Amino acid sequence: MKRLYELVESARDVIAERLLAPGYRLEDVYRAVVYAFVRAALQERGGRSELLEPLERRIPAPLLAAVKREVVGVARSIIRQVGSLLLEHRPVLVYGEAALGSVVEEVKREVGRVDYVLVYDCMSVIEQVTASAFLKARGVRALFLRALFLNPPGLTRFMTSQLPGGEGKTLRGVAQYVASSLGAQLYAKSSLVDASVHEGGLLGVDEFVERMDVSKVVAEVLRASERGRVLVFSDHGYDVVLSRRGNYLYVVHGFEESRAGDATLLLLSKVSLFMVVG
Repeated sequence: MKRLYELVESARDVIAERLLAPGYRLEDVYRAVVYAFVRAALQERGGRSELLEPLERRIPAPLLAAVKREVVGVARSIIRQVGSLLLEHRPVLVYGEAALGSVVEEVKREVGRVDYVLVYDCMSVIEQVTASAFLKARGVRALFLRALFLNPPGLTRFMTSQLPGGEGKTLRGVAQYVASSLGAQLYAKSSLVDASVHEGGLLGVDEFVERMDVSKVVAEVLRASERGRVLVFSDHGYDVVLSRRGNYLYVVHGFEESRAGDATLLLLSKVSLFMVVG
């Protein structure tokens, strides 16, 4: 866990200092970060980089060169570390990092109290790192925690089913539960990322990136930070899948390998990180 924390912090710093500080638009940087993670995953699996050409064409050439040089390597290390964590915790039972109550206690030990809890549906480490980098580049304190939540099936109900009996079994109920544990008066649930993942069925990576309004995510986090220290996390991320024909990449979560012979390329639906802003 410590290693993953260090890698994510490193990625955030590189994106803030090498991509955002030179003045590239947030939307273009987000495209570039998605590109870096998917390219790194293709390298890990021996896939063809030509699959990313539709996304490449949407990224300014100097930014594309910078992300290949500065981000792909650390993204590859993050992917390996996530894979290692999932292998170590092949979960049948809910325990450790897959147990919501235990994870909340670990978060509490790291941060103590917060003022606001903001939980996202389907936000991956890619959106978290991009948002954190943008905030850092603008002088806003945004730190990742060592705590993480493992979500074996990559589904919301794995988290919500662990709520105590008196809580609403919804993601907003999770936000309320975490807020109560950390002494926060305010809490909210956002579906900004989830809406993009599910809009229009299975979306190609380049289509998903265009529909994902990362500026709205950052604005939402910034508004929350005006109320004090904000804890930001998600129930799960999403996966990038290689179609059975091998010539198409699409985004989904809760993916099952048996689906029509398609194969997971980038597995981010099973892990959620925590960050504190403000």
